[in-house]
Amino acid sequence: MSDMAPIEGRSFYPSIEALSAEIAQLFDRRDIDAALLCIQAFVQAVILDRRASARVFASSELDTWCQRIGAYVLARGDLRSTANDSERADCVILATEAYRTGGHTAVIEDLLGTGRLGARVVVMLTDALHQADRSVIEERFGTAAKGEISPRGGLADKLSWTITRLQALRPRRILLLNHHHDPVAIAAALPGLAEEIVFYHHADHQLCLGVTLKHTLHVDPHPMGFHNCRDALGIDENVYWPLVVGDQGWVPARDRESNPDGLRTCSSGSGNKFEYPYKYQYAELLPRVLSITGGTHFHIGQLSDDAIERIHTGLDSIGVDRSRFVYVPWVRSVWTTLRDLNIDLYIASFPLGGGRAAIEAMGAGVPIVIHDSYISPFFGGKALFYPGAFAWRHPEELFAHLFGMSREDLFRESEAARRHYDAYHTPAMLASYIDAGRLAQRVPAVTKHIGDPMQEFLDDVHYASNDHITAQQLAPIFDSKRRLAEDIVREKRVRDSCIDALQLALEAELFAMMGTDRR
Repeated sequence: MSDMAPIEGRSFYPSIEALSAEIAQLFDRRDIDAALLCIQAFVQAVILDRRASARVFASSELDTWCQRIGAYVLARGDLRSTANDSERADCVILATEAYRTGGHTAVIEDLLGTGRLGARVVVMLTDALHQADRSVIEERFGTAAKGEISPRGGLADKLSWTITRLQALRPRRILLLNHHHDPVAIAAALPGLAEEIVFYHHADHQLCLGVTLKHTLHVDPHPMGFHNCRDALGIDENVYWPLVVGDQGWVPARDRESNPDGLRTCSSGSGNKFEYPYKYQYAELLPRVLSITGGTHFHIGQLSDDAIERIHTGLDSIGVDRSRFVYVPWVRSVWTTLRDLNIDLYIASFPLGGGRAAIEAMGAGVPIVIHDSYISPFFGGKALFYPGAFAWRHPEELFAHLFGMSREDLFRESEAARRHYDAYHTPAMLASYIDAGRLAQRVPAVTKHIGDPMQEFLDDVHYASNDHITAQQLAPIFDSKRRLAEDIVREKRVRDSCIDALQLALEAELFAMMGTDRR
């Protein structure tokens, strides 16, 4: 990577053509590993820079290079596939890695649960980030899918292995669920290696490889992404597959016992959704929320120690007892937790929304308040929610809404939330959209987004000088991750085992404290 010297005075290449020329130089030398690493490092540099967030979504030049590299590897003639009819897969879900928690892997579970992927499904991990763990496949998917993971090595080695395995499996369908900066998956998703290739665009509000592939069925899992890809990116034949969660039961708000000590509110999501550099900060607003509701707020998901300390300090400053903020790092099901704790109101994560958690809240019949971000409709995700869900633009609007909320408001919105879940977000609905193929299906409308360019500019000035990183800086980091992969995976297994045990104990303690049963 020594040829990738930073351009003086610039954080990035001056044009996509300059980057393409760099990749071409590496490709002409047949340094496939370096060419793939160049693409990977550049995409990662872009998605780490807030100036690109919800503004830069795709690059046809990079997608073309991935495909060109993949075609070269396929045509090289040194790949040895062992195809046989008994091994043929109905579907290969080609992903970068899988996780024990989080929405990405849950989406794979949901797709498997529709029964539309066939009897023989293989979840294949490219391990392009050198930290995938095959045991997660077995833990999350059980017998629903066979798991495979590329051997350790460079990106070129992983690409050769992936193409070889796809040749052997000859899947009827390849379903791409790659991470943003996984050039291996996009290079391997070549025309002819499957009867159908589906690109599932879950990496939505940032630059992602694969968005512009012409030979794929382009799937968007929410209305914001569908309309953006069709109207702004010119992807005319994209389709909508709604995010879903299996029904875990609900009780309408009017049939629940009221909480005697004020509203029970809840938010869910990791720190990346709440601690993003933004004008309005969750840790600063939450104490005021509790002073208005007079109740208890539960937070589900990992927050930084700094965020928790800021919440505690804010509560102390206005005389609200710290015990009214309950921190729960992890639960197995947001849905059942909301139901079992008798949550009155779900405060959606901001500035970055969380689609799956919001659907769980609607399925559980819990009213929601959402944030209408001044940056992008992707941030708040208004189009995902039921009509009538309250959206606040400025904190004073949120505070006024909470102050004036009545029990009848909660009753009405509880039923509206569940109706919206039934209309769009059940597994049966997802199955029907998959069955429709390329035929048009109804997609929830997206209201016009009104931004605040001045505040976006001020945010960029304030934060961007501190958060960008160049592709040249990232390349050796990726390279070192490859060399340390074995140690990373071994330590990760030990750590995850300890964390799982701790989280289960914390969950049991939470329900015991609230005097509720875990159903």
